Amino acid sequence: MFIKPTRFWNLMARSYARRPVQNQAAYEYKLDITARHLSPQDRVLEFGCGTGTTALIHAPKVAHIDAIDYSSEMISIAREKADAQGSKNINFEVSAFECWPIPAKGQHYDAVLAMSILHLVLDLDATLDRVRSSLKEGGLFFSSTVCLEGLEKFVIPALGTIGLLPKIRVLTQEILVERMQAHGFEIEQKWRPETGSTAFIIARNSG
Repeated sequence: MFIKPTRFWNLMARSYARRPVQNQAAYEYKLDITARHLSPQDRVLEFGCGTGTTALIHAPKVAHIDAIDYSSEMISIAREKADAQGSKNINFEVSAFECWPIPAKGQHYDAVLAMSILHLVLDLDATLDRVRSSLKEGGLFFSSTVCLEGLEKFVIPALGTIGLLPKIRVLTQEILVERMQAHGFEIEQKWRPETGSTAFIIARNSG
């Protein structure tokens, strides 16, 4: 399901952790909108969590977060952050999403987060199907996804092909919305910053 450039992300992890957010205002807006939908009793899964920044910000607002990434170095940094912050209700684990167990009946997640990851998956439909299977009926799926337009949709994938970047799926917001709806999600909210290529979507598992 995922392209797994594990070595690439392990090598990049420390510099990635030091890198400032490209659009801080947009990032904070997405955090705020997400937080408004979370409640203290919620169980949350974030896949492709990177160095754990987003999960750690949301942790005080929910009961528990499982945060996973296939890069062991990313998870190592995330655990360091959790220890430094004294976060007790977050579980960072090294795992690809397709290897993370689907919750048993009655234990499904209230919310699933996929921030900056859907454009990196090999099989988008299988990923969306697994998200829906992980969520309770009525649960929410939050995603922020690179949607390429213009020359970007030719240049950036080409860099992935020659190994200078991870391989990136060419998506538009319209295609992403259509695939989500095809997998039983109802779109609650769509938002894109005035500058930048990310599409932030909140979708509900319609059951």
